[in-house]
Formats: sequence, structure tokens, C-alpha cells
Amino acid sequence: MKKPLVSVVTPVYNGEKYLEECIESVLNQDYDNLEFIIIDDCSPDST
Repeated sequence: MKKPLVSVVTPVYNGEKYLEECIESVLNQDYDNLEFIIIDDCSPDST
């Protein structure tokens, strides 16, 4: 049986300091049928 697709949506504003850790955390999950959507809200930092 095919696993259902799970969407992970992460809104980010000035999250440069934490974004890499967040991405790694989501991608290191045991569940493998997912899409990862990151939405940057015009951050003035390097997000």
C-alpha cells in the first residue's frame, strides 16, 4: 500500500539562524513520502 503524501509547510521570517537545522530535521524523519514547502516572507536577512 502506498503511503499518503504529507506536506510540511514552514513559513520563515528572519529565520536564517535556524533554517538549516529546521530543514535537516524535516528531511531526517523516518517517513519518506513528503513534500517540504518553505515560504519566505521577504526576510531582510539572508533567509
